[in-house]
Amino acid sequence: MIKKLITPILSICFLLVATILVADNHWQFENNKHYRTLSIAENLSIAEEKIEVLEIFAYSCNHCFNFETYLDQFEKSKADYIDFKKMPVVFNDNYKMHARIYYTAESLGNLDVMHREIFKAMHLDRKSLMDENEIYEVFAKQGITKQQFLSRFRSFTVESKVNRAQRLTSKYRIRSTPTMVINGKYTANGPAVKTFEDMLAVSKELAEREFLSR
Repeated sequence: MIKKLITPILSICFLLVATILVADNHWQFENNKHYRTLSIAENLSIAEEKIEVLEIFAYSCNHCFNFETYLDQFEKSKADYIDFKKMPVVFNDNYKMHARIYYTAESLGNLDVMHREIFKAMHLDRKSLMDENEIYEVFAKQGITKQQFLSRFRSFTVESKVNRAQRLTSKYRIRSTPTMVINGKYTANGPAVKTFEDMLAVSKELAEREFLSR
């Protein structure tokens, strides 16, 4: 009876070991080469059933503007367990102004449209968007009244999110944009990452690792 039990138990153990080995061999990206591990993990939002993939961007960044097309495809093809977010980088007061634009659009409920319009205003229309009147003109084109804009632009909610973005910019050790942060633990910007496709491939693999490690 004991011998009969040992055989299936050994078979199960072998399958488990084989599965682990296959999983290990499945990963192709390396720490400090393709990605970096953050010392302290912190997500932008709390969604325990999801793996957060966060793009940190700057409206003034030409690379971020060009990255948008790649992100559109990423959003369409991403795994169901990925919760994709965006966060404006905040290096200094100039970046704070642009972060306010992002969170004002979010607060007004038209972020999807405004996000693209803001990029276009800066990179196609060559606007700096550092003056509130100039910024409002972009919102006005989307039917936002001056009162609606002013009620949100420096509101407590918007300022709180701007301050959080500044804190996470430092905590994530962001030095350039765009940068992808996976589950608050990794940044997909190692020295071997050369293209947008590389960055997204690393992000997807790290998200998969996080999901399978639960």
